[in-house]
Amino acid sequence: MRLRSFNAPTMQEAMALVKAELGPDAVILSTEQVGKAVKLTAALDRDAILAAPPTGAADLDPLEAIAQALDFHRVPVPLADRLTQLAGNFLLESPIQALAGALRIRFPSQPITERKPLKPIMLVGLPGAGKTATLAKLLARAKLRDWPSIAVTCDLVKAGAVEQLGTYAKALQVPAYRAKDADMLRRAVAQAPAGAFVIIDTVGSNPLDSGDLHHLAALADSVKAEMVLVMAAGGCTVESSELAQLYAEAGAHRLVPTRIDAARRLGGILAACEAGKFAFAEFGTSPEIASGLEIVTAERLADLILRPTLGAPRDNQPNPPANAARPVFGNTV
Repeated sequence: MRLRSFNAPTMQEAMALVKAELGPDAVILSTEQVGKAVKLTAALDRDAILAAPPTGAADLDPLEAIAQALDFHRVPVPLADRLTQLAGNFLLESPIQALAGALRIRFPSQPITERKPLKPIMLVGLPGAGKTATLAKLLARAKLRDWPSIAVTCDLVKAGAVEQLGTYAKALQVPAYRAKDADMLRRAVAQAPAGAFVIIDTVGSNPLDSGDLHHLAALADSVKAEMVLVMAAGGCTVESSELAQLYAEAGAHRLVPTRIDAARRLGGILAACEAGKFAFAEFGTSPEIASGLEIVTAERLADLILRPTLGAPRDNQPNPPANAARPVFGNTV
């Protein structure tokens, strides 16, 4: 059973939040008066979570199919309306093609590994967003392109963080360093060969704490790094929007959504990208280090959004080809 708590000034507003987040099948388990606010605890059982939305796609006008899909993903109404209007400017025989056209206009794509970045890439985000795994996946993609690379972690707080990076670096045969402050980060980055791909991991941050954001900005400024936000898919659209905007104000301009394979609704990452004026970088589509990062085209994103409404199961990522580069354990540098 999936439990969620909702707080609002009135019962009516709390019920509206429950319906928006969990849908009409939610069961109210408890109500509580907290000061002047109302707190509701609601739940969905497993069958309700996994149930496909009403499809009827064959009978729907393409624009109606798009609107229904955006509603299923809990895309904020203003953004959903804009995407639907943009989709209406394209040929509508295929809702995927129409939505892809709208997404291409609204959400630019700027993959990190499409061409070698000219500046160090510094991954930032909430604790547990998948920054370290994303770092390893980016290094694996860089290895496929024969780019010289180094990795640096500034996360000396989380238990096992340094060891985790060391394991990835050893597997990928990439030099790895740790830096507790801006001075150490500068020295670590200075070890990179000329033209190398430099990627920096950071401790999970709280964007509601201005001190955390100032610290990240100082680290990035010390090595002229580009801040890239890593955010797990499946989050609340309002929360995702607000947090993304705070990271954008700190200097982030690209977004790597993670756990796409484990999220049924993608409204949160669309709302985050919209609020922060981000460009989408790679998407984390599986736990696999060698193949778990994907450059998602507008068509692929449209397919991910429309697939539940069209009644098709989410497809598994294909296995990498036999000649794909895989991590090979070697000497730790």
